[in-house]
Formats: sequence, structure tokens, C-alpha cells
Amino acid sequence: MPDMDALLLRRSLSAPAPPSDRCGACRRTALAGERLHELGSGRVLCELCFRDLPEDTRVAVRSERVHTAAGRLAVAPRAA
Repeated sequence: MPDMDALLLRRSLSAPAPPSDRCGACRRTALAGERLHELGSGRVLCELCFRDLPEDTRVAVRSERVHTAAGRLAVAPRAA
């Protein structure tokens, strides 16, 4: 049986880096459908923290909507 530690380490090193979906101010992970705003400094802010900036500094270089994961989502029955 192959060494699982070495196998997992090899896979993690070759995997692409996950996209940054955390706010640089509050460190909250953005939910699917929320927008993340990148400032000129490279800092990424969630919609809530971006809204709290003074209006004269509230300029985003790029805004991007957070998408769901590539995998299937769990479906739970609705409560009656």
C-alpha cells in the first residue's frame, strides 16, 4: 500500500491555489452570490466592509460575484 502522507502531500503541492474568497478586513468567507471588491491596493473586501469605507475611497478596481463550488450541493427536504 502506498504511503498516504506522501501521496496527499504530492497532490496538495500540484493542486492550483484556491481563489481568495475571504474578506481582507473582517476575514469572513463570502457566501455564494455575494460580491467581493478588489481595491487598487490589492485588498479584497466583502460587500459589507466595502460599504463601510468613506465614499471618496470607495473605488473598486474589480468586483466579482462569488460562485458555488464545482461539486454538487446537498439537497435537504423542506420542513413541513
